[in-house]
Amino acid sequence: MGRSDLERLSREELIELVLRLQRPDKTSRTSSKPPATDRKERREQSKPGGAKPGHEGHSRAISEDPDAVVENRPDRCLSVVR
Repeated sequence: MGRSDLERLSREELIELVLRLQRPDKTSRTSSKPPATDRKERREQSKPGGAKPGHEGHSRAISEDPDAVVENRPDRCLSVVR
């Protein structure tokens, strides 16, 4: 809103504008609103998670010649057991 727009406002509109600008936005921290209603400003400004580009991963080396191979199979299907 530019200066010319502000000059065109009535006295009541100017007062309402000033009062609205002085009132902070309600968030979950400043009121009883649930956090899900907050704007997602922080989420958009946050850095993405995970490994950064160029990061060398860490993992266990797979042996070409293992000492033993153990086959591990369940006795029964776990989805049936309750």
